[in-house]
Amino acid sequence: MSDRPGDAAQLLQRANSESRNSIQRKLLTAAAFATAGLEEAVLVGGVAAELHTGSYRPTDIDLVGHRRSGYTQSLLELGFKKEGRHWLFSFEDGESAAIEVPGDHLEGFATEPPQVIDLAPGELAVISITDLMMDRLLQATGGELVTFEEAVRLAVAAYERIGWADLGERAANATIDGSLAGAALPDTLAAVRRKAIGLLRN
Repeated sequence: MSDRPGDAAQLLQRANSESRNSIQRKLLTAAAFATAGLEEAVLVGGVAAELHTGSYRPTDIDLVGHRRSGYTQSLLELGFKKEGRHWLFSFEDGESAAIEVPGDHLEGFATEPPQVIDLAPGELAVISITDLMMDRLLQATGGELVTFEEAVRLAVAAYERIGWADLGERAANATIDGSLAGAALPDTLAAVRRKAIGLLRN
C-alpha cells in the first residue's frame, strides 16, 4: 500500500528543485496534490494544454477528482493554503502554484481514457488531446472571442494529433440534447477548424 503523505511530500520536494514556470514543476505539484487529496484525479485545463502542445501560458493547475477522506487536513500538512477556490503552494524560490478542483470527474464530453504521465516515481493522469479540444469547443460555443481563440490556439498547436472525425461525430450527436451549447457545437467546431487550417497554411 502506498504511503500517500510520504509520496506527496517527495513529489513536492522534487517540484521545488525544478525551474520556475517549468511544465515538470507543474506536473509534480499536480501529482503531489492528487496523491494526497484526490481519487481518480485527472489534469485538465491550461496545464494539460501546455503539456500537449509545448506552448507555455501562465495558468492555474486544474484537476478533477473525488476528494479523499481527510482531504483538507492532508493538503494543509503538505504546506498548501486555501484561498477562495484555490489551493496555493509556495516554492522555495518564491514562485507560487494555484490549484483548483472544478469538479469531481470529467464531464460527459470526455470519451477517451486519460493519458498517464510517468513521473518516475509517481504518475499523473491527463485528459486526452481530443477530449481537451472538445472541452475548449464547448467553452467557445458562448461566442466569447477569448474562448474561441483558446480553441484555435490548441487546434493549431496539436492539429495532427486531434481526432477531428471523432469530434465531428460528437458535435453532431450533441445537437440532440437540446442545449444551447449542443446546438452551437457543429458550427463552432467548423469555425475553429477553418481558422486553424488558415493559420497553419500561412
